[in-house]
Amino acid sequence: MSNPGPATTVTAHPSNVTTNQTLRLLGVSKGVNLNAVGFTPVPVVNSTTYLPQTMLVTNVNNAGSAVALSTTTNLAITTTNVGSPSSLFPALTTTQIAALATAPLGVSLSTASANTPALQGQTLYVDVTAAAGATGTGDVYVYGYDFS
Repeated sequence: MSNPGPATTVTAHPSNVTTNQTLRLLGVSKGVNLNAVGFTPVPVVNSTTYLPQTMLVTNVNNAGSAVALSTTTNLAITTTNVGSPSSLFPALTTTQIAALATAPLGVSLSTASANTPALQGQTLYVDVTAAAGATGTGDVYVYGYDFS
């Protein structure tokens, strides 16, 4: 009698990385000016309903050189660019951003506030509430669950 083949069958798992069961990049803003008070848009990528979970800040530098921040800099993610909006994540302080600037490939990760709701707006904003006191930029990534 010939061998009928393997005793098990392998099939693809029904949940893949396009489902809301995995974190994915929702938006990114590169080269955010840390020495200017204001809002920088973060376009939401390919999602109509999402739950932001993580803010990652990296690559804080001045044309490739370390940058020393001299004043109280706060960096946050908000849903509007008007007034003084509440942040979706705990704001990064001068100490945290300064550590990013001096550490090789420094990265800071903030998780969302406990009461962050699912959102549908197509733009989030990086909110710099005080100028850094030194020329410098940083890259801000927002990760979350996509319910689209």
